[in-house]
Amino acid sequence: MIIYHPAYDVNHCSYRILNILYALKNHKTNCDLLKIINFYYVYPHLIKRMKSLPRPLNYKSKVINSINEPFELTPIPSTLFFEMISTHEASIQSLLQKSLIYIDANEIFLEITNLPKGLIEIFQNDEFNKSSIFKILVESFPKTKLDGENGLKSKSGLMEYKYD
Repeated sequence: MIIYHPAYDVNHCSYRILNILYALKNHKTNCDLLKIINFYYVYPHLIKRMKSLPRPLNYKSKVINSINEPFELTPIPSTLFFEMISTHEASIQSLLQKSLIYIDANEIFLEITNLPKGLIEIFQNDEFNKSSIFKILVESFPKTKLDGENGLKSKSGLMEYKYD
C-alpha cells in the first residue's frame, strides 16, 4: 500500500517554501526559521505541543488552541521534523538550481523577479494563505527570538539551541 503525505513530497515542499517566502516581509528569512515554519505549515496542530509559546505568539494562543487535531496519529514532533529535513534540503537545492531562491549567510531570499506570474496568482488564491494559522506562521513566527533558551528552537523542541 502506498501512503502519500505532503511532508515528504519535494514538489509540495518547494511550493510551501516559495509560498512562505512570498508571504514574508522582504521575501527573506533565516534558513532554520524557514525549516520550522515549513514544518508547522504541514502540521499546524503541533504548535499546541510547544513547551510554552514564545512571547510574540502568546497573544495568538486562542487561535492556536482552536486548531483542529487531524484524524491521523502524529508521532513525536522532533522525529517528524528530522524526517522532513532531507525533503526540505532536496527542495532547497532544486529551487537554487532554478534560480528561484538564493542563500547568503544563513539567510534565504526569494528571487521574486524569477517567480512565474501563474504561481503568484496561485499563492493569492490559496485558501490556506488567508487563514489565521498561515498569518501566525508568516507574521508572528519571524518576530520570535530563534536562538537561546527562550527561543523558538528551544520552545518547539525541533532543533538544538544550546550551541547558538
